[in-house]
Amino acid sequence: MRFKTTLFFLASLLTASMFAQSPYGNIQDKDNAYIKARQARVIKQDARFADKAFTMAPKAEAPTELDSSLFVQPEGELQLMRRSGIDYLPVWGQPAPAEYEEKGTYVVKGTDGNYYFKNFITNMCNGGTWIKGDVEGNVISVKTGQICTQLWYDNGVTNQLYTYYLYGLKAVEETGTDWEGNEYTYTAYVLDEDVTEIKFNIEADGRITSQDGNLLYGGLEENEDGTFTWPGQGDMDCTFYPFDEVPQTAPEEVEYSDYVFSNYPYATDIEYRILQGGILDNVLYVKGLANIIPDAVIMAQIEGDKACIEGNQFLGVDQTYSTLVYLKPCSYTIETDEWGWSTIYTDEVSEMIMDYDAEASRFSNDELGLLVNAGKMTVLSHEQYLRPTFYKFEEKAATPSSPVWTQYYPYTEADYGSWGYAGFNIYTSDVDGNYILPDNLFYTCYLDETPLVFSTEDYPELEEDMTVIPYAFANNDIVAYKETHYIYFHRGDFEKFGVQTIYRGGGEERRSPIIYYNDSGVEETIAGDAIVIETTYYDLQGRRLTGLDKGLNIIVMKYSDGTTKSTKVMVR
Repeated sequence: MRFKTTLFFLASLLTASMFAQSPYGNIQDKDNAYIKARQARVIKQDARFADKAFTMAPKAEAPTELDSSLFVQPEGELQLMRRSGIDYLPVWGQPAPAEYEEKGTYVVKGTDGNYYFKNFITNMCNGGTWIKGDVEGNVISVKTGQICTQLWYDNGVTNQLYTYYLYGLKAVEETGTDWEGNEYTYTAYVLDEDVTEIKFNIEADGRITSQDGNLLYGGLEENEDGTFTWPGQGDMDCTFYPFDEVPQTAPEEVEYSDYVFSNYPYATDIEYRILQGGILDNVLYVKGLANIIPDAVIMAQIEGDKACIEGNQFLGVDQTYSTLVYLKPCSYTIETDEWGWSTIYTDEVSEMIMDYDAEASRFSNDELGLLVNAGKMTVLSHEQYLRPTFYKFEEKAATPSSPVWTQYYPYTEADYGSWGYAGFNIYTSDVDGNYILPDNLFYTCYLDETPLVFSTEDYPELEEDMTVIPYAFANNDIVAYKETHYIYFHRGDFEKFGVQTIYRGGGEERRSPIIYYNDSGVEETIAGDAIVIETTYYDLQGRRLTGLDKGLNIIVMKYSDGTTKSTKVMVR
């Protein structure tokens, strides 16, 4: 099965965890522009159903504190079940249905005779919430009005508690007016006042099947005016199947240490992070590869100077999409169109053979990739890692790799503001290509030979004037998103702008050369003798921009030798 990933649509195809970047989950990158666009429109319950909702499913006043009892596993027999059905997920703000076959739910057959379901609403970022299903005979009745999701979210100002209640929904036709005054009809989803419970049958073979496949149910948030907001996540026609696989684990005797993991997620710039790895009885165990399941363990069997990662290693159930997650090795090909958009095609392979250097405790493969995959049967990756390498990390003194220029806009005076900007990449690697800690990485900008000063007079949030900038620091004039950096400057009394990287590790401070850019071009060029001759900007929907916009931008640079390069930039 072949899977296609196009860079301008990566946000939806590469990581299911992207939905967790909305106010409904475990936040990793809450400023992502794609997610903000997806969640920009919410669908509210029609006000005429508000009073009936309370009559239908009375409940206490909305809680202001997290109810820890919702996350406690009930007493009884725990079973992981595979589930199929139809889920709803907001796509560009509108709920969109899709069939699924390989999601997972933990179910407890309680000592009280009832059934309990964990993360009942798929795609809802339930975070481990349990709901109850009352059993009578062979029928399970899940009553509406129960809390199905509760979590804290830092909205940028303060922590806010979000509480979602389980309800049935129905589709109604509504009429709206567009910006030209023309009427149009659209489908809205409102609370179904007739649904008081969601029923399932317990079959003789252990399956749990829906009594009403046409019933859509989801988690709704109550508003202050008594109406409800449905963010767009829901399920229908769900069947639970007995499932006998258990998540892969490592023996207790494994001694973990820091391992560097490097890969080329988009087949371009390398990325690094620290994982936990350990070797026992000729098996490498690695924990932390899957962002969507941080505690999941992958294995590689070592034989001589090779190590084999077998396909379809079961990693567990994620807390975001409730999918059964597997590790799949893959082959891949890349196609780049005339606009510089790269499409990555991945095909499942049965195993990955890595080169193994025992002395350096280093494992690498320069041809294949690894997929953290949603399900076992079809290639549909949450995360993809191309050309992976694992090696044991040791902190030591190192000379950081030089910054790489990506863009330069000279100082310009204008009525709307006078400024220029410098764009460059800083990599968390030394001159030999080894990983260095981002917390120990800094840089300094130069106007000619003078360090650029960010003063407390201009930036009151600073404790003191700053010329040495931490790798990940950002404010109104400094943009930092992983390796991508932009500096805005407000003066033009210099001839060239320079950048120098600094690393403080192993008890030493070492610096790269200063790499300059001026109005005539780059003194030390980006790609051989090629320089940037054209730069275009796009948002994540592929729309062309006139310059950097707030949120995540895609920058496509065309060089004088005909090559192109795409870079992602987050502007806050």
